This record gives sequence, structure tokens and C-alpha cells, in this order.
Amino acid sequence: MGQKDIYTLGFLAGGYKAVAQFKGLDLSQFPAVPASTVPLTSLLVGWDAADWQVMSPLLTSGKMPNLTGLMDGGVQAQLATLDPPISPMLWSTIATSQWPSKHGIHGFTELENGRVRAVRGTSLKVPTYWDILEENGHSCTTVGWWPSHPAPASIGGGVRVSNLAPAEDGNWLSAGIQPSNLQPLARALLLQPEEIPVQAIALFFPDLDVSSEDAVVRSVLKITTHAINVHTLATMALAYGTQNHASIYYDALDHYKHLGMKYHPPQLPGVSNEAYLKYKHIVTAAYRLHDLFLDALLHYTDDTTTTFLISDHGFKSGDERWGQLPSHAGAPALEHRHFGVFLAKGPSLDKDAVTSGLTLLDIAPSLLAVHNVQATPAMRGRVAPCFTPGEHPAQVPNAVEIVTADQEPVALESSMLTSLVAMGYLDADATEVTGQRLLENAYYLARSLRAEGRPEEAWRELDALKLNAASPLRYLQLGAALLAESEQYLELERLLAWTTHEQGQPAIWAYYRALVALSKKEDWVLPNFTSHSIQVSTAILWGRFLVKADQFEALHRLLEPIAIDRPDVLNLWLRYYLHVENWEAAIEVGLKSTTLVFHQPWVHGALAWLFIKTGDAEAAHTAKAVQKALLPDHHKVPLFIVTGPPRSGTSLGMQLLKSLGVLPVTDETRKADEFNAAGYFEHEKIKSWTFDANWLEGLRGQSVKIVAPLLIKAPLPEGPKVIIAMRREGNALMQSQRHLMGAERAPLHWKEMDRWEKAHQEMTLLFTMDAQAAVVELWFEDIMEAAGEGKVSSRLTEAFAVLTKVLNKTVDISSLKGVVKTQLRRF
Repeated sequence: MGQKDIYTLGFLAGGYKAVAQFKGLDLSQFPAVPASTVPLTSLLVGWDAADWQVMSPLLTSGKMPNLTGLMDGGVQAQLATLDPPISPMLWSTIATSQWPSKHGIHGFTELENGRVRAVRGTSLKVPTYWDILEENGHSCTTVGWWPSHPAPASIGGGVRVSNLAPAEDGNWLSAGIQPSNLQPLARALLLQPEEIPVQAIALFFPDLDVSSEDAVVRSVLKITTHAINVHTLATMALAYGTQNHASIYYDALDHYKHLGMKYHPPQLPGVSNEAYLKYKHIVTAAYRLHDLFLDALLHYTDDTTTTFLISDHGFKSGDERWGQLPSHAGAPALEHRHFGVFLAKGPSLDKDAVTSGLTLLDIAPSLLAVHNVQATPAMRGRVAPCFTPGEHPAQVPNAVEIVTADQEPVALESSMLTSLVAMGYLDADATEVTGQRLLENAYYLARSLRAEGRPEEAWRELDALKLNAASPLRYLQLGAALLAESEQYLELERLLAWTTHEQGQPAIWAYYRALVALSKKEDWVLPNFTSHSIQVSTAILWGRFLVKADQFEALHRLLEPIAIDRPDVLNLWLRYYLHVENWEAAIEVGLKSTTLVFHQPWVHGALAWLFIKTGDAEAAHTAKAVQKALLPDHHKVPLFIVTGPPRSGTSLGMQLLKSLGVLPVTDETRKADEFNAAGYFEHEKIKSWTFDANWLEGLRGQSVKIVAPLLIKAPLPEGPKVIIAMRREGNALMQSQRHLMGAERAPLHWKEMDRWEKAHQEMTLLFTMDAQAAVVELWFEDIMEAAGEGKVSSRLTEAFAVLTKVLNKTVDISSLKGVVKTQLRRF
């Protein structure tokens, strides 16, 4: 091999032996490679920000032959990210199949003894999939995972290389590599930017005489040095470890893209011809480099290995790119796209299975399934359909061992934080602390809780930052979204007083102001949108508003010009088709939405209801089971809500719950009378509609009465709810209502009965979409027949069974007889 060949990037990507040769190292002076006979059952390769849209033309043109080979016979899919797309949070979710609220990683930094430092792997609060694998006898090697410093020792012979260990200065190696006897070799292998020969980065600038005076060239050189160091240590770890599984994470692709995507073809407006011609190859070269890395890794696999290639998110390309990012912490994340990549190839894959709707939460359960290890009950993801695991052994993971290390010098932490600021992930003042909370971390956690479907808790996190008119605009925008989603309109109105129409996008702030107006039953105005004047994200907000306002024809006009199939748009179509009772169209868009993003509990609930309406009981049962599996068990006491039309027996339902130990929430303002001798069990806060979800949250374990159809408009809290839906035969219901109003002789109209029945159907749909709500139907006639004649209908038997399960006490006919006084039934 000639000297010129040695200097190529392809040579340096060959692994630790090639780098050792390049540096003139004698490997015999270091520990010998063990003669391992342990099979590598699985290999997971993580490429931060890899995106099918960018890779597809490269694959077609033959620029990524190793990835093409991996795809041949494999399964490919899109992989939905989570919000916020912040790498340490996302890769921790991938490793644990849990949301950041559970796994404990909330940003790039953390507080330790009042000092800000780069986030550590020891801050993870739950087991990773490699912890679980090792507890089940499968040794694991991990390299570069963000975060994973300090590196814990493998209990099974694997090698651990932390995310900080590959830093060029080598100052993190002492706590960053296990076993420690590999640290001298790692230190000797690490390259410095000045060691990378000019020829090695020619791939990035084929039409440019490379100059170290060029800032973009210097950045590429720095990123490339780090990428090669990660890869060098990865191949070293694979060679020296005895592992059944290995996870290798490369962050460089994301950095290359943040630097070079604006120069990537096609040329963006605002990018000069000179800059475009000089730098347009950066992203392509970055992918080609990673393809070379992949080739080296695949040499450690065989036909029995299942190989995964994944990314935590995609990256915007083409017309979606930003010309100029806003100036605030985390702005680079705006360039990330919602869908990353999923690729798997191995002997046990079902290549014909429809693998769609995957999220980051699904990776850990899927990888464990390859090793025939069961996911923990706390994991929120599912096994990808392409995997067909056998019988799972029972396993309960032990607590994760927290690895401690000597505290690194403050100067090193300062250097790491400076690097994060330089890359745009942190503001220079983002280390500001309020009440021992990092401001940006609280903001990220609030965004994550929102994505998790917990807007009330998200608002509490954000509100702890003491928002005011001087708060960053993105904090106020998130606060408005959270208050809108949790229906805290008084708080939303207070927040809006700090903003003006000029802040951010006027149409979005107009949406929030219209929401407040709608909640106060005041007039609101729909902006005069056209298909060319509204962004899709803004249209989605106004679409949700129109659903709340029952303006479904306007919703149809708003959605009609939007040709993009994305879950939020499809879900608005789902709401529309439900309203117009087009069940087949509703099922079609609902299934399409869950194909794009599977983790949507309410959509699965809607599909369950739709399948019931169309007579497909088996599909309805499956959809309901999926919905329940997607939601965590919060172990909360349920909130009991008695509802139904006036004179349907709602007060009787409250009496029944009271006799069963569920105390009613009532202020007794409305006294008992001839129509309700036992009282009305009402509360003025509900009658005057001055309550909110927080007030109801404080009433768990008790019962409240909210008559239909007001219940579907009520600001209900998240978590378990038991809905006692009182029913009564139509003629009797109408006659009783007329008697109450002193209008006994008024004629009965079928439209009135239809209106009450439609209100009941809407309520049933609403709570079918809530996996944590149980609906118990109690028919007034059934109750009276059981109390008076001792006959228990099948409907009443079913209701008793649900109440028995919820209350953990026997509910039967004797429960009714102690409450119902048939002689009082006058109307």
C-alpha cells in the first residue's frame, strides 16, 4: 500500500488497527485481543440525525454500498422522534423505552452540588436495555452513548466507552473506559485535528484547495477527527470485548448537517454561488464516511447477528431548510425532522410484516426480543411487528448500579459547556439557575411532558420558572400551548396580557385569543386564511379550535387544501368524519394516522368505537387493548362523575355511589324538593361553570355531578375516571322533564329524543378515546325493576361487575335496595 493510500479517509475509517498503523503504534505493546467465542447476537448502530430523504438519492447513485447491502433482505421504516428533539433526552429514551419524566435526563446539562456540568449517564433513574440484557446473562458493549459518562464496568465481559471518552484531549479517559487496562491503548489511538492529513478530508471538498484559514474547513476537520476517534474506539471495543450485544453511537452526522445542510443541493436562496460550490459536498461526504464506518462494524457480525441502524430524528432538507436560525438556545433543534430511520436485518425477522408507526420508545423492547428477553412493565414501547420472539423468560431487573467517579476538574466542565455553546445548543447564559433548576432543562421537560400527553404537569414545570412579560418568547409560546391544551383559560388570558400580536406568528396568538373568547362565550373571528397564506402548523391549531367551536364545515374548508399526510392533519379529518358519521372514512384516516405514529392512545380509542359502530367486535377489542397498553398506570384513585340528561336519575346515581363509600361533592345550595326528595347533589362551581381541571383533580375518590351534554365540554383532569352514565327511556325522560318545568301538556318531539341520544353518543365516544376512563351505563328502568321486583337485567349485571372491579368491593342488588325508595318515584 502506497503512502497516498494510507492518507485516505477510507483507510482511517478502517478501524483501530488502521489508525494504529497510521500513527506507527506497535499493538503488541498493549493488551492482547482475547480469543472470544461469544456470538454477537445483536448490533445496534446509532447515527444521529440520519434521514431517509437525504440518504435515498445517495443509495440510488451507489454512494453508500454498505448500507445498500444491509438493506438487502432487511426491514426499513420511518422512526418517529419525540419532542423536544434534544439528543441526550432522545437517546436515553431509546435506551430505556421511557419518557424523560421517568428516565431523568432533561437536557444537555445538569446541576451537581450547585455547579452546572455536562449531563451524566449516572443521572439515569431507570435501567437501560443493556442493563437488562446483562442481568439476564447477555454481555454488552456500549460506545459513545449520550449520556454514558462515567463508564460503568460491564458485568459480563463487555467494553464500555462513554460519550466523553473520545474527546481529543484525552482528559476524560480515566473515567470513560472500562475495563481500565484499555485506557492506555485508547489514549494512544486518539487523533488530534492537526494529525488528520489534508488528503483525508478531500472527500468533503473535491473542488477546493483545502485551507486551514477557512472556518468551514476547520469545522469539518474538527468534526471528522471526533468521528474517527469514536469509530476507532468502537472497533477497539468490539475487538477486545466479549459481547453478545453492542451499541455504537455516532453523533457526527448531526454536526455535519448543522454545518453543511444549508449548502446541500439544491442551492438555497441567500447562499452565494461561491459558498455553494465550495461546500455543497459536505453532507454527502458525511454519509459516505458513515457508510465506511458501517463496513468496518459489519466485519464483527455474521449471519446469526441481528443488526439495527437507527437515528433519533431526521433532518430537514430541500425547501424545508432554514436559511437563518433564530438566536436562542436549542435553535439547532429546529432543523430536525420528525422522522428518523429504522433498519433491521437478521435471521429471525419477519420481512413481510408491516412495520410502521414506530417510535423511539419501541427500540428497547424490540432489541430485547432479539435476545428472547422480556421488556419490563415500565417500558412504554412495543416490539416492532417484524420481530417474532419466542417464549420470554420471566425477569425483574435489579436497580441500576450508580457508578461514581472522581470529580473532573472545573476547567474540563467549562470546556465541555463552551463546546455546547459554540454548537448552538446552549445560550451563553443558559446555565442560569432559578430555585436550583436549570431554566432550559425545565423548558425541555415541559415540552416532553406535553408530548407525553400531560399538559397540566407540563404547565406546572414551566410555571415554576415564574414566567412574565420579559420571559423568552419560546417559553411564552409553550406556556400558551399548555394552558390551551389543559383548558386553563383564565391563566391563558393572564399570559396573553404579556404578549402582543407582533410577537412570533400573529395567527397563532390570534388562535389563543379566540380560545379565551370562546371559553367566555364571547365573539371570535376566524382569520381569512387561504391555502397559500397559512402554514400547516398554524392550520392544525385553528383546526383544533374549530373542533372545540363545533364549526365542522369551516374545518372542512380549512383542511381541504392541505395535501400533507401527517398525523395532526389526519386526526383533524378523523374528528370531521366522526362528526358527519362517515365511519368508513374515519377508520381510513385513523389507521393511516397510527401507521405514521403508532403511539396515539386516543386515536386507537376512536378506532375501537368506530369498529363497534361498523360491527367489527374483534377489531374493536384489539384497538382498545392497544390503547390501554400505550398508557402508563398512574396508580391514582379515580374521579367519579355522574352524568346524564336532567331527570335521568343522576341524583340517584350519586346516592348509590355514596352508599358504596364514594362521598358526593355538593354544597347543598339546591335543597331537596318534591322532585328529588333526597337532594340534588349539585355544586355551584359546576352550575356556574367556574371550575377547572385542577379543582376536579383535587376531588379524586369522590363523585361530582355534571349533567349531559355539558360533560363533553368540561375541563377534565388526566388520569383514571369512572363515568356513571344514567340512561332513561325516551318518552319517560321527556315527560319527567316537562313535569319539572310545569309543562306536562307540551307535546313530545322525536328531535328532542334524538338530541339527547346524540349527546350520549358523543359522550361515549369521548371517553372511549380515553384509555383511563371507564363508562358505566345505569338504566333508570333497570334500577327500579331490580329494587322493586328483584329482577336484574343483563345491562345491570354488567354495570355491577365494572363497579365491583373499580371499588374493590361487591356491588349487587342489595346495594340498590338500600338506596332506592320506589314509593318516591312520582315522575
